[in-house]
Amino acid sequence: MTPHATPDDAAARPRRPRAARTSRRAHAVVPVLAAVLATSVLAAGCGVRLETPPPAEPSPDAVETARAGAVDDALAVAGLVADVTPLVTDPAALEVLEQASTFATQHADALGGVYDSGLGDLLDPDDGASEGADGAPDEPAPEEAATDGVTTGDVATDDVVAALVDAAQRAGASADVVPDAGLARLLASVAASEHLTAQRLAAVTGSTVPDAAVPPAPVVEDAPAGVGAADLATLVESEDAAGYGYEVRAAQTDGDVRTAAVARAAEHRARAQAWAVVAGTDGTAQDPRRVAYALPDDQDAAALARQVESDLAQAYASLVATAAASSRSAAVALLAETWASAVAWGAEPVAFPGLPERAAG
Repeated sequence: MTPHATPDDAAARPRRPRAARTSRRAHAVVPVLAAVLATSVLAAGCGVRLETPPPAEPSPDAVETARAGAVDDALAVAGLVADVTPLVTDPAALEVLEQASTFATQHADALGGVYDSGLGDLLDPDDGASEGADGAPDEPAPEEAATDGVTTGDVATDDVVAALVDAAQRAGASADVVPDAGLARLLASVAASEHLTAQRLAAVTGSTVPDAAVPPAPVVEDAPAGVGAADLATLVESEDAAGYGYEVRAAQTDGDVRTAAVARAAEHRARAQAWAVVAGTDGTAQDPRRVAYALPDDQDAAALARQVESDLAQAYASLVATAAASSRSAAVALLAETWASAVAWGAEPVAFPGLPERAAG
């Protein structure tokens, strides 16, 4: 890049030659150019080519690296599922495997699929054929006999569970740091879906893969960078309202449902308190929490739980997009945790939890 000129630079440069001198130089150059052109024509006739450097593949930036990595992980999951499915006979496992394949394909498509620069043919005009030492194309390597070390569906599905866990962890980590807010939100949703699918597949197959469960929700200690007071107030109120709803429904039921509702109410109330503290509104006139909240009359405990947890998943997906890079980890984890809770209360698993605009797939 040429530096900006300064007045001193302009003074130091020689004056442009007069038009007459330029004209004489042009006349003197013509014979030289003619000779060069003639030489080039002769060289072309003799089979000599003046080569230009081949086009180079562009270097991926942080956004492309995160996107492409998540695509590769999704396609790897889909490939493993295709290999494993013929070995599985359990209907419950087959159902989860089918969803895992469908979701993985949707994830790869939503992320833009495999990147193709279009330079492949230019960089390899022989379409991938390689030549041996004598100049003849190499013979393709003989295919090795297929080996199948998998003897039961449970052993095979462990590979799928492990791939889902790894993919979810990488997608969640990328969602935290990637500079593109929209991609961060999408990656966080993909991670939540992969975490839950791994958990469900592990449950129906008795998998022993470590870390298959959805990670526990983090303790909220700091407000994410870039998040304003209004967004934090919305989180405080949403979490507090969820706790209130669970408490009311717990009082109206009994047994295991009551126990689960009471426990979940305490978790949401505590989370509302944590957000109020980091927002600086706890105990102030700006604290948005109320004594009571309106509840639908036609929802039992499970239906109410599905609604509030799904709504919170959307709130945390939005928080991922709002928060600055490298401060989203809590929001990413809370999206996965609230969505897992929604499914535990009977919500249908989806490919993109927290993203209502992608509800159709």
